[in-house]
Amino acid sequence: MSSLFRSISTLLTSRQLNATNTATLVLERLYYAEGRHDSSHPLHGKFNGLSVTEQA
Repeated sequence: MSSLFRSISTLLTSRQLNATNTATLVLERLYYAEGRHDSSHPLHGKFNGLSVTEQA
C-alpha cells in the first residue's frame, strides 16, 4: 500500500503533468485500490465517493 501512496505523491508533485491529468490518474488509482475494477464490487463502474482532495 505504501507504494501506492508513493506513486500518488509522485504524480501530484510532477511538473510534467497538468492538474486535470494528475487528478484523473489519481482517481483511477483509487478506483483500482478499492477493487472497483472487479465486476462483483458493488460500486463497479462508479467513481462516487472517490476524491483527490481531502474531505473534512
